[in-house]
Amino acid sequence: MEKETDRYIGPPTTRYAYAREFWVECPKCGKAALVLKKDLVGIGDDKLICHHCNHSEGADERLRYTAIVSRACRNCGESIEVSIPNNKEKVAELRYSCPHCHVPEVYKPANVPYRLKYSKERLADPVFGLPLWFRENVKGDTLWASNKEHLLEIRNYVTARLRERQTMRITTMVEKLPQFIKAAKNREAVLKAIERMLKK
Repeated sequence: MEKETDRYIGPPTTRYAYAREFWVECPKCGKAALVLKKDLVGIGDDKLICHHCNHSEGADERLRYTAIVSRACRNCGESIEVSIPNNKEKVAELRYSCPHCHVPEVYKPANVPYRLKYSKERLADPVFGLPLWFRENVKGDTLWASNKEHLLEIRNYVTARLRERQTMRITTMVEKLPQFIKAAKNREAVLKAIERMLKK
């Protein structure tokens, strides 16, 4: 069990400071793997790497486009709504017959990019949608962390008896922690859960 400290002196970091590396369950072997996120926003050169089974893939391999046409038919004026997902390349032209007058026409669709994800689970990384490696049940609530650094900072916060605000400029990661983690009555259970995660 981690020894209780007097004062929390962690860095004044936000949640986004822990959003470049995610420990996840490898989709091939089920062991710990890393998702390395290059950009905080957008679809960047992000990667999945497993050092157990050597599986790796880039986020660009899972990039797809939905071709969308939303306009009035040039012949009859009725509304045309077409959505074709899962295209590996952008669709330059789309030949489509109006469902009202049945006259075929060639359209230039909008191409909306998205990534194929492994799951829609809430506690997953934002790039591949793989379940987070660091997560444990604590009295009906879920304690989770993006990576080891994130988990250790939560532990530092929980072990401190005095938790002063680190900065007035921003709301830090530890200030946004759920109340069940901050509650003194849950300290022992939270620390035990953290130790279990660190030993996985």
